[in-house]
Amino acid sequence: MSRTEKIDQMVKDQKIELTRFLYTDNDGLTRGYSTTTDSLSGDLESGHTYAIAMPMFSAHDDVVPDSIFGPVGEVVAIPDLETFTPIPYAEASAAVLCDFHNVETYEPSPVCPRSTLKKTLANYPYEVAAAFENEFYFVLKDADGMLQTCEDSLCFDTAGMNAMNAVVLEIVRDLQVQGIQVEKHYPEYGPGQHEIVMKYSEGLRAADNQVLFKETVKAVARKHGLYASFMPKPFQDKSGSGAHIHISLWQNGENIFYDASQQRGYSDIARYFIGGILQHIEAILAFTSPIVTSYKRLLPHNWASAYAAYGNANKEAAVRLIKGLRGKESKGFNIEFKPADGTANPYLALNALLITGLEGIEKQIDPGEELACDPASLSAEELGARNIRELPSSLGEVIIALESDELFARKLDPVFRSEYVKLKTYNWKKYLHQVSKWEIDQFGTIF
Repeated sequence: MSRTEKIDQMVKDQKIELTRFLYTDNDGLTRGYSTTTDSLSGDLESGHTYAIAMPMFSAHDDVVPDSIFGPVGEVVAIPDLETFTPIPYAEASAAVLCDFHNVETYEPSPVCPRSTLKKTLANYPYEVAAAFENEFYFVLKDADGMLQTCEDSLCFDTAGMNAMNAVVLEIVRDLQVQGIQVEKHYPEYGPGQHEIVMKYSEGLRAADNQVLFKETVKAVARKHGLYASFMPKPFQDKSGSGAHIHISLWQNGENIFYDASQQRGYSDIARYFIGGILQHIEAILAFTSPIVTSYKRLLPHNWASAYAAYGNANKEAAVRLIKGLRGKESKGFNIEFKPADGTANPYLALNALLITGLEGIEKQIDPGEELACDPASLSAEELGARNIRELPSSLGEVIIALESDELFARKLDPVFRSEYVKLKTYNWKKYLHQVSKWEIDQFGTIF
């Protein structure tokens, strides 16, 4: 049975009436349109056209002023039939993920995030296993539209499990229907903050799962009268939320990051992969921590990472070594990239890590020694001796880093790189021009 025939059967069996054709734009928002079952077969074959500006549309819902993509021209969103799935949170509905293509040549668009990752994976010398580990808040809105926590449980507190059990159970069941395996759930450090852990998948599927995961969590929360916020710092005085990225590389069915012959338990390939990431981390952050609020999470002593360091089970390092439990050492070893959050486009975030990690392997970039302490506890001299840099403190800094990074200049499509910098610069300047409540409270009447 062909994939098209399987979809037809699924539509009949599940009584699907609406199918969402989804894409995630370069600013990290998932958008799309729905088609009725009567029109489904045609759209599955030919796709749907959008204004050429849409892949680079900003999260402010407008066109970047100096973008080359404006009101003239179109792109076509072509669905990947392998991603077609029922979405139980929406009655009689399904979803399929799309890639952007040139409307005339049908070549992949240079500004399609999913196609960008697919190109990297197609030429990658190893198999990639990855997973996004999300923290998020279940929140309410008060009469003024301000976010409020919905419960006040402690970290790992069973009270939080009880309070959110019905919501989490529905999320888990809905994800399972979509082929996404959930491994764990627990209340996180902030009141109303939770974490639901997905099992790792191959590279592209891992990024697809992140898109479907966020869509599911947000939709189920709304059904229960709540909102789910993946904002990295939704509350000034509460824990931030990350979307840590776990990666391992495989060859011939073996995890090549693991090496039992080494006393440390991991291979030189893993070390060099980490070395590449740490060398280019400032530019990587433009993709993994891509909004202005991201940098209000990446602070010392917050278990979020604020330094370009790596270590075994070190929650203050940017890269954490995750060693498999007894009996699962070879399959379980992976690296965790911590300075990433749920506002990232998962295709671009994973792509950035794979590009830089491979550069580290090919050039045998030494990451230095593992760090076994909180880097914030070290003096400036000690940090310098270990070649440990503090991470950038603003979106503006990482934009500059991306513009000047020679590796990304070589590996990224020049049109994409230029337009992405414009998009993030637009967001950064828009933020700089805002007058915050804090500024008014601090200075409004004293001058």
